[in-house]
Amino acid sequence: MRFLFTTVALTLVFAVSVASQPRVGYLNPQTVLDNLPEKDAIERQLNRFLDQREAEFEEKAIEFQNILARFQQEAPELSEAENRRRQQELRVKDQELEDFQRRMQRELEQRQSELLGPILQEMNSIIEAIAVEKNLDYVLNEATGEGELFLLYVSDQGKEQLNLTDEVLSRMLN
Repeated sequence: MRFLFTTVALTLVFAVSVASQPRVGYLNPQTVLDNLPEKDAIERQLNRFLDQREAEFEEKAIEFQNILARFQQEAPELSEAENRRRQQELRVKDQELEDFQRRMQRELEQRQSELLGPILQEMNSIIEAIAVEKNLDYVLNEATGEGELFLLYVSDQGKEQLNLTDEVLSRMLN
């Protein structure tokens, strides 16, 4: 009787510990995004936007360089007051150029967010649906933003059963 009780108790402890093991899936979101048909159109839109802004920046940079060159050429002949005024003008133009560059970066990030936002929301919904279907506790990103692997080890069985990349991509294409 004591043996039977010990066996049942050990079986219950083992069942509870197995049941409490977290189930984890993973995917590479960049692979999903890279394989969507919308990717090329989004890239074209972002590149057009960036080309326009870079052309504006280049215009402003050339204007700054012209003012600087003119100042350097005329500086020896300028009065002290005019020299200070022109230096101040150069600092203002340089600051405007830096501000434009920062604004351009923010606008690019905002545009990218506008274009990718709906796709990322859909991907997150699909990931959540697959995680619920597979009874997963966690879904991990296979790679970090810097390209370093987030997962250090995945068993062969895990690669077969837990990699959700193809399944998410398949559902996004449907």
